Amino acid sequence: MPEEAIFRCDNPDCRVEETGKCVEGLALTECPHFGRTSPVIGEPPRVDEREDIPERGLRLPSGDRLTTSAAASVLRAGDAHLAAILGPTDSGKTSLIASLYDLFQEGSVEGLSFAGSRTLHAFEQACHDARAASRRVEPSIDRTRIGGVAFYHLVLGGINLGLLNLLLADRAGEEYRTLADEPSIGAGFVELTRADTLNVLVDGARLLDSGARHNVRSEVVMTLQALIDGNMAKPGQRVALVLTKFDAIAESPLQKRVESDFNALLLSVRRLFGNSYGTVEPFQTAASPKSMAVKRGFGVAALLRFWLNQRLAQIPSLNAAPPASKRAIGRLTVLDI
Repeated sequence: MPEEAIFRCDNPDCRVEETGKCVEGLALTECPHFGRTSPVIGEPPRVDEREDIPERGLRLPSGDRLTTSAAASVLRAGDAHLAAILGPTDSGKTSLIASLYDLFQEGSVEGLSFAGSRTLHAFEQACHDARAASRRVEPSIDRTRIGGVAFYHLVLGGINLGLLNLLLADRAGEEYRTLADEPSIGAGFVELTRADTLNVLVDGARLLDSGARHNVRSEVVMTLQALIDGNMAKPGQRVALVLTKFDAIAESPLQKRVESDFNALLLSVRRLFGNSYGTVEPFQTAASPKSMAVKRGFGVAALLRFWLNQRLAQIPSLNAAPPASKRAIGRLTVLDI
């Protein structure tokens, strides 16, 4: 094919052929890059057609949620904790996970500091709609899609602790509802049999609804009973009964009624399942509040401490007054090595 000359600018950022102006604001006669020519011989082959060119560089992880096999490799590799989060649709599962990630962006949480993650992209996606950058009028979190379980991953570090992997199992609420109706399908819910802690979410907004509040207790009881009937509960497994959306409760005149309903549910769960699980503890959270009644992430740090209770007992609490120094170097912690 004959060689055809194309008149162009040698600066790759310049679009003089389209705009007629130099990207650096110079006259075309003064630009050192303009006026150079480059021969074009046909259309260059697509990258995937160049079989003679070897693959170069590193294959980077996607940063998306981990598959079951990838999560299993994390559990086998070293010190790790798996928390399963159960709850109906819109009960606040993804909000809880996103708020924990956001808390670590502000600093250490319960004596632990962020030390890495294989699912950063997934965390950022989960958090985006609750941030100002999304330009939403009020915070929002996308629902988990139906399609099996996936895992968020954090590496946490602390004084005298070393590094600890934390996996958060994320499955659509519709699938857990199906499990409550058909315990026989529990063999596919691998996160429940392996989980160190089970977190059963109680939707605070539904407890405020006079028409829905009576169904909440039966759903929680049916879910926990299904785990036992399906042989998914393991000895010593700890259960967190988590009241979500506490910001809505705190602003409601029905707050005392809701708290009374929640306490009654806690007593029922302990009475019915106290011999099947290691312990059942209550928590109140507002992971992504839609009002100023409580701060974002309310109660999430306390839940984290429950998940990692045995390990965190080695770490001094951060409730003490912060260092007086205003300089960053004066706020550094001295480690005894």
